[in-house]
Amino acid sequence: MARLSLVFAVLLFIAAPLAAQPESAPRVGAAETAFIAGVESYEAGAYAEAYRLFSRAATEFEFNQKTTAALLMAGKAAYADGLFGRARTSLEALVNTYPESRYAAEAARIQALASGSDVQIPFNLGILLPAGGEDAYLGQAVFNGIRIAVEEHNASTPRRPIRMVFRNSGGSASNAAQALRDLAAEGVEAVIGPLYSVEAVEVAEAAEAAGVVLLTPLATDAAVSEGRQLTFQANPTFEARGRAMARYAADGLGHRRLGVVSEAGTLGETMGRAFAEEASARGAAVVFQERIVGASGWGDLERRIGADVLSRAQSVYLPVTGSNAASYAADALRSLEGLRAPPRPLGNTEWEGITTSRSRASRLGSLFTTDFFAPPGAVDAFGERYRQLSGIGPDRLALMGYDLAGFLVRTVSTVSTEGEGTLADQLRTAPSYQGIAHRFAFDGGQVNGALFILAYRDAQAILVE
Repeated sequence: MARLSLVFAVLLFIAAPLAAQPESAPRVGAAETAFIAGVESYEAGAYAEAYRLFSRAATEFEFNQKTTAALLMAGKAAYADGLFGRARTSLEALVNTYPESRYAAEAARIQALASGSDVQIPFNLGILLPAGGEDAYLGQAVFNGIRIAVEEHNASTPRRPIRMVFRNSGGSASNAAQALRDLAAEGVEAVIGPLYSVEAVEVAEAAEAAGVVLLTPLATDAAVSEGRQLTFQANPTFEARGRAMARYAADGLGHRRLGVVSEAGTLGETMGRAFAEEASARGAAVVFQERIVGASGWGDLERRIGADVLSRAQSVYLPVTGSNAASYAADALRSLEGLRAPPRPLGNTEWEGITTSRSRASRLGSLFTTDFFAPPGAVDAFGERYRQLSGIGPDRLALMGYDLAGFLVRTVSTVSTEGEGTLADQLRTAPSYQGIAHRFAFDGGQVNGALFILAYRDAQAILVE
C-alpha cells in the first residue's frame, strides 16, 4: 500500500479522544509540552518529528496523564510514515502494558493494519527554518510551500516517498549548525534551509562534515557554497547574476562591444565585475568598466563617464543596489536617453521596480535579469492549495519553497530509478528545472545560474528568455 494511503487511513483514527487516562496519573508539564508539540507536528505532516515528541512524552517521564495517549499517537505517527515495525513497537507497549486503557482497542486495530514489512524506504528530507521570533512567518511560508510539493510527490505513489523532518534554525548561526547536526543524526539525506547567508555559511560547514546535501533557498553570499561539494545555493549569487546578463548580451543579443557602470563599494560592483569577466570569456570586448562614487552619479553618467565612452558600447550593464535601487535605474535611463547614440541598457532584478520610467526604458530597449517570474495564471492552482492549507494566499517565499522542493524531489526520483551517481552529482548535472516562478540549473557547480531575462516593451516587463 502506498505511503499516502497510509496517511489517509491513519487520519480516520485521529478523531478519537486523547484525554482519557487513569484519574490517579500525575500531570507532568514537560510531557504535556512534548505531547502538544507532537500533535502540531503530526497535523503538519512532519511524522518523524511527531514520533520523536510522542515517544518522549510516553517514555522519558514517570507514568503521567499523557503516557497512553502518547504511545497511541507515536504508533499513529510511525504508521503514517510507513514505518510499520516502529509503529508496532509503540502500539504493543500500549496494549501489553495498559490493556485496560480506552486506547487499547484502537491501538490493536492499527497494530493489525501495520502487519508486514515497512512501506518503501522513504527519502528523509530535513527542513531547517525559523519556527519562532520575528522570522517565524517567513519560515512558515517556505515550509508550507515545501509541504505542498512533498504531498503532491507522495500522492503519485512514487518508488521513494519523501518524509519531512523539521528543526528550528532560529536563534543564531551556531544553533542552526547544531540543528543541522541533529538532522544528520536523524538520518536525513538532504536539508532545505536555512534562510540567510550569515547562518548558511556555518550550517554549510556542518553539512559538509556530516555528509548531508544542503540546499539554501535564499542565501546569496558566494561563501556559502564556495569550495564545497554538498551545498547548493538555489538563489543565484550576485556573481551569478552578473554572469547571466553577460551570457545573454554576448550570446543572445550577439553584442561584441559591452560596457559596465557600477557604484563603487556596492554589490553592484560585484555584479559588474562578474559581468565583465564572463563577457570577456565569451569573446566580447569590454570597452569600458567604470565605477562611479556615490549614487548621485547615476543621474550624471554623461559627465561622469563621457558621451563618447558610453557610445562605444552596444549595450551597457548598470547593476543597481540598495533601498533606492529602482530610482537609481531611472536616473541612469534619463542620463542615457540624452545621448546621441545611447547603448542598450542592461539591468538587474531591481530594475523590475521602475515605475514612471518604464516608457523610457522601453524606448531604449532595456533588459534585466530576475530570479522570479510567474506568468499570468501560473500560480492559481498552487494558490488555491496554499489557501486551503494556511488560510492566506502564497507569497514569493512560499513559491520558492514549492519550486525548490519540486526540483529536489524530481532529482531524488532520478537517483532512485536510475541509480546513477550520488544526489549531489545529480543536482549538479540535472537538466534545467522550470517551477511555477523559479528556474534551477547548477550547470556542474554549486550555484543556481538560471535566471529570467525580461525586456521593457510598451511600458511592460515582458519575458524574452
